[in-house]
Amino acid sequence: MRSIKWKLIVMYLGLVLIVMIVSGTYILLSLRNIEMDKSRGELERYAEKINEQVIEGGKSEDFQQELLKTVSNAVGIQGNILSAEGNTIASTTVTQAPYPEYTDQSIIAAMNGMTSFSTQKKSTDTFGLLREWMSYAVPVGGADSETTYIIYTRLDASDMQTSLNETTKTIIMAVAMALVLAAIMGYVFAQTLTGPILALTKGAKSLAEGDMSQSLKVRSTDEIGQLTSSFNYMAEELAKNMSEISREKNRLEILLHNMSDGVISFDKDGNLMLANTAAANMLDVEEMNMSFTEFIRAYDINSGVYLDMGSEPSKKVTFPVGKQFINANFSPYYDKKGEIEGLVVVLQDITEQKKLDDMRKEFVANVSHELRTPLTTVKSYTETLLDGAMEEEELAKEFLTIINSEADRMAFLVRDLLQLTRFDNKQVRLDMTEIEMNDFLHMTVRQNKIHAEAKDQQLSFEPYDHMVVVHGDRDRVGQVVNNIVTNAIKYSLEQATIRIFITEDEQFFKINVKDTGMGISREDLPRIFERFYRVDKARSRAMGGTGLGLAIAKEIMESHGGRLTAESEYGKGTTMTMWFPKERPVLEYEREENQ
Repeated sequence: MRSIKWKLIVMYLGLVLIVMIVSGTYILLSLRNIEMDKSRGELERYAEKINEQVIEGGKSEDFQQELLKTVSNAVGIQGNILSAEGNTIASTTVTQAPYPEYTDQSIIAAMNGMTSFSTQKKSTDTFGLLREWMSYAVPVGGADSETTYIIYTRLDASDMQTSLNETTKTIIMAVAMALVLAAIMGYVFAQTLTGPILALTKGAKSLAEGDMSQSLKVRSTDEIGQLTSSFNYMAEELAKNMSEISREKNRLEILLHNMSDGVISFDKDGNLMLANTAAANMLDVEEMNMSFTEFIRAYDINSGVYLDMGSEPSKKVTFPVGKQFINANFSPYYDKKGEIEGLVVVLQDITEQKKLDDMRKEFVANVSHELRTPLTTVKSYTETLLDGAMEEEELAKEFLTIINSEADRMAFLVRDLLQLTRFDNKQVRLDMTEIEMNDFLHMTVRQNKIHAEAKDQQLSFEPYDHMVVVHGDRDRVGQVVNNIVTNAIKYSLEQATIRIFITEDEQFFKINVKDTGMGISREDLPRIFERFYRVDKARSRAMGGTGLGLAIAKEIMESHGGRLTAESEYGKGTTMTMWFPKERPVLEYEREENQ
């Protein structure tokens, strides 16, 4: 902006200088022309006077005396009478012969019969000084119109030239003073003009750098003032818009980074534009900084997914990341012209959904299998009886016993399934009472002692050093404890040791059942509470289990506000822990009724 100001000043001074030079030159030329016209008129009048008073009716020998008597009205004019050949015969510069000789171009022209006026002819005067002359020569003819004499007048132009030089100096000084004044006025003018523009430029730069608090002072009502007002209005509106955009951006960023779904956006060239935290977590990377090509290669995504998807609205692909399963929805977005601008990828972690789906399929398969086996047995033995085995009483009794056993097995399975369904549908109502666990566990040990002794196992309970009272449904709690103790007896080898003991922390009483049985592998341990899941399927079925006992026990413990956990090391045994809250829990159906 400073360069613009100085450019304006230079342009303004240049314009003033040009105007002054043109006007000064015009004045000088006009003055010169005026002076020259005036001198020419004087020379012409003097020549006419010489012609009238000296030459007409006079004799050549008297020209000198008569010429001296003829006086010009102007100072410094010399008069001369020359012969037709250009020789001086009379002159006002001398009183007697010899007369000065002249070689002026105007004389030559007069010798040829033409009146002539010449300027800037330099020659010496009678005192030998070099002067600049203006001269005029006119031929004078006789009766036959031939040139008889030449009247030659000349004027010393030095004074005129001196006057013109003084005038030139005056004009130059005036131009210089005008330039100084013009420079001052130009600076003030430029400052007045460029000051607001400089402020506007500075404000625009600050605005571009993000400083929206711009308000310039309006110093005038002209176009610059209107421009400043418009800039202030623009800055105010831009600040509002940027503030709104910033709020929307912050909301969007908070929304994106708090979404459970991962979001990744690529531009039309495949460059990464944004990725939220959930996307990085799902893809198991610290920071998502891959291009589109690197992304689909890194996770071996189907080659049918490409950046320019054309008219396809979206495309879904499922791919594994470690032990997780990610569902990716690829959706292109377009500009106003319908050309693709980029691609948005929405990631969803469907690991739990896939597990649930697999569990559902496995559950249906297990139920079908558990029912098919006894049904097949019942049908086979029934057909055998109908084919004639009824006639053999002993064989018929044996078959009917097997059919009855298989029917009981199906009844137990249906009962357990109905019980799980009631837990799933929140239909279970608990009869909450206070249970003293030392006495309760003593009774449980007595009930199961005979089964442990049958396998030469040691089943023992270590009473706690003070009363342990938990709040629960006695029948449901007994079902859980008996299931865990029974499993410990079933799946422990002969001469195994099964200990029941109580521990506690600030919030829970913990009933522990620890055995020295076969244990559970690390891979199977997280799944033992799944429905129909068996660590050793063949052995479990042989022992009459349905695979639902631990699942039911887990549901019962959670309905009491507690939990059921397991710790095990394969080949060394298992510890099952029932966590009972010390405070009476507020059951879910009670909470809903209170609301």
